[in-house]
Amino acid sequence: MNRLSINTHVTSTSHRSCYVSNPFPSYHSPGNGAKKPAIIRALVTASCGKQPARHPVWRTAERFHAITHMLLSDGRAMNEHRARAINAICACIADRLNIVEGKVYMTLGQISDSCGLTTWSNGVPSYSRACRAINEHLEAIGAIHCERIWDETTGSWIPNIIWVTELFFTLIGFEYGKYLAAQQQQLAWRNKQLLENGETAITVTEARRRAKERHIKIAFEIRARKHVWKTQIKRAKKLASMDEQKARQKILTDLVKLYGKGELAAIGHSELKRQIDERYQTMRKLAESPYQAPDTP
Repeated sequence: MNRLSINTHVTSTSHRSCYVSNPFPSYHSPGNGAKKPAIIRALVTASCGKQPARHPVWRTAERFHAITHMLLSDGRAMNEHRARAINAICACIADRLNIVEGKVYMTLGQISDSCGLTTWSNGVPSYSRACRAINEHLEAIGAIHCERIWDETTGSWIPNIIWVTELFFTLIGFEYGKYLAAQQQQLAWRNKQLLENGETAITVTEARRRAKERHIKIAFEIRARKHVWKTQIKRAKKLASMDEQKARQKILTDLVKLYGKGELAAIGHSELKRQIDERYQTMRKLAESPYQAPDTP
């Protein structure tokens, strides 16, 4: 399930002394202690120094449903526990943000774990507390955007791509102009490396497209390598049974659904062909391999 509606397991409050299992969540960086770029440290400091969940914008911003994008007429109450969860999540987003791309390099589960919001039942993790804070609040007002992508080839949702918007910086009290300046500075440094390697300089839009492409590629590889579900085996066998040209055309159709027209044009014919080849060979190997149960819940 990939629609930020994961497991809503509820434990009776009669068995607890508190409404939630962790009333004071806080973000703990999973990093190895390496020094972060100055802009990231500044963003985290800003987020931790403020209370993003209590910013006045919450009282005036319009809210939209995360899935349907329909305008929500009613306000969503935010109790103290939800506010603390949002504050912790904002610090996490600030720390795991790629400045050039505006992409958060964390999955929903990783965000939940790093902020102490994950609960467990019979060995199964529940990310519902983080899910509601993101889905019903941060995404609803447009501070972040979760891009939900269905991969037809594997028959599964790709983990959400989380992008920040200008409103996120408003919430954490960080001047957006400073972020844009840092973005251009880091883009210039990235382009210098590309040019030194004989490649072409890129724009922010192209950097975001490449980040999305990497995200999809990694998700595809992980599913093919580790999470081998029966439905994926069935799809792989069906693809392998097709005429090769027809199978490749099917994969091309699936890739077209993953990317927008502008992204497809930027990818180019050669790269698109390479992705088709890669997916075709991976799915054939999957079809020929014996089924193995998933190694993670």
